[in-house]
Amino acid sequence: MSRRSSLTRLRVAFVLLALALLAPTALLVLRALAGVAAEREARHRAVAERVFDEMERALSELVAREEERPVGAWSAGSAESLAALPEESFVLGYFQVEADGRLSTPVAPRDAAALRDAAAWFAARELRAQRDMLATPQAPGTTVQLSDDATLPALGDAAAGELDAGVPRRSAAGAYEALQSLNRGASERATRERKLIAAAPTERAKRESASSSEREETLADAPAAPAEKRRLAVDPLIGRRVDEDTLLLYRSVFRNEGAVRQGLALHVGGLGDWLRARGPARVPGATLAFAEDIAPAEAAAYRYRHRFAEPFDALSASLALAPLGGVAGAGPLYALSALLALTATAGLFALYRMAALAMAFAERRSNFVAAVTHELRTPVTAIRLYGEMLRDDLVPSEEKRREYYRTITAESERLGRLVDDVLELARLEKGARPMQLAAGALGPLVEEAVERMRPQAERAGFALRSAVEPGLPRVCFDRDALVQVLTNLVDNALKYGRSGTIDVACRSDAGRVCLAVRDHGPGVASAQLPLLFEPFHRGDDERVRTTQGTGLGLALVRRLVERMGGEVEGRNAPGGGFEVRIALQAAGSGG
Repeated sequence: MSRRSSLTRLRVAFVLLALALLAPTALLVLRALAGVAAEREARHRAVAERVFDEMERALSELVAREEERPVGAWSAGSAESLAALPEESFVLGYFQVEADGRLSTPVAPRDAAALRDAAAWFAARELRAQRDMLATPQAPGTTVQLSDDATLPALGDAAAGELDAGVPRRSAAGAYEALQSLNRGASERATRERKLIAAAPTERAKRESASSSEREETLADAPAAPAEKRRLAVDPLIGRRVDEDTLLLYRSVFRNEGAVRQGLALHVGGLGDWLRARGPARVPGATLAFAEDIAPAEAAAYRYRHRFAEPFDALSASLALAPLGGVAGAGPLYALSALLALTATAGLFALYRMAALAMAFAERRSNFVAAVTHELRTPVTAIRLYGEMLRDDLVPSEEKRREYYRTITAESERLGRLVDDVLELARLEKGARPMQLAAGALGPLVEEAVERMRPQAERAGFALRSAVEPGLPRVCFDRDALVQVLTNLVDNALKYGRSGTIDVACRSDAGRVCLAVRDHGPGVASAQLPLLFEPFHRGDDERVRTTQGTGLGLALVRRLVERMGGEVEGRNAPGGGFEVRIALQAAGSGG
């Protein structure tokens, strides 16, 4: 399997792994975001319900206060009559409509025109109800439905016995009403029932009780009330919207002589301001608006609607809340998600790089084994062949015998260098290679090494030239290591330079001494330059390579130079060819 195919499979595997990790992670993040949004919505809804509950409580207190007023408080001039209007400015005034249609006000109203309009509206409504009642014949003792919320007895006292049972209330219907019933303020008002109040009998009642036998027969089926005391039936307050600005609250008081309507007119705008002060004003950024009919609220905007319980069910409110402080937001979750994504990406990338490098290193090791096998087989085969010929005395002449000896010696040296390179790299990798650094002149050592390798270069068809700049500063180096570096560089140039000239130069450069070995061959591909000094790397494909070598030469060069405190660089030289440049720091110089 080729390296490209292996890398392709590795990339596909890591893409699938990334998708497998990304899918559940994304699902968890989405669920967490949904949970945060739900928590924020629940917190804001709880605040809104608390605000509405406080307003319902205030309205319940108002209703309870008005319903506890004595019946006589609405009668002008009575002992229980109101002395003044309440302190709430939205209360416009009180009124009472007698059974005969007369209108009276116990105290001067704040807005006489508004109260008069409300009373006129109420009187017109009652007149229509009375006409509807008279248009349909009723049996004595029955009840007649005059409105949505209250029943009035027909003329006569036959209904007095039915007052103890009270009046059935309308039952809530629908999900919204069911949720509304959970409101504590609304629950307090939902239990309101008709009240029965004991009262002293009026003169008219006494006369009617003593003189009317027909009346007595009508009441024969009902529990008889004592002559000295009668009971009043008082219905809970009912709310009706008169117009955009006025809300009417009224109740029915049932007496033997007939039904009396008692009520008060409220200014809707003033009532809204009064409610704002008891609820939304305590929540920063909250705004409250009243409307007859409110469109469905947008949950994302933290808008909530509420319809008040009876007798204020003609009013609706819309509450808008600004984002509350101290509530967990999605910002930290986004930051953690981004951190998780970056960490996972970095981890996967690092794992991929490690796997890719391990595969590349394994491939280079495999190539190294193949190269070493080839390099070992060649000299061992040559040594064995020439040795057997010499042993069996198959050499025809002394000249051939000396040639065979030279070949055996050269192949032995080649085999020794291969073994030395492997052992040297192993020692360098383990850090077990000692360095005998000493300050000295680099020029003479370069000239000596070039002269030793010149015959080998000439046999390969190369001209080996050296140029050493005079007066070079002294440098610290290990003699054996530097000789091995020069040998490997020249040997590498002999393998890949094809033919021509190999130049070895030694010169001074900014406080350092530079040693350069250059061939005039085809050079190295740009993609291969960063890999040249890696162990087991070879510039050509191992399957079709035409040169000898194990890929250890330049790797040994870099490690030996770095152990001596120098730097090594490989580049394509201007004008063609490949050049390896080694820089050693001059002895006694800084850096």
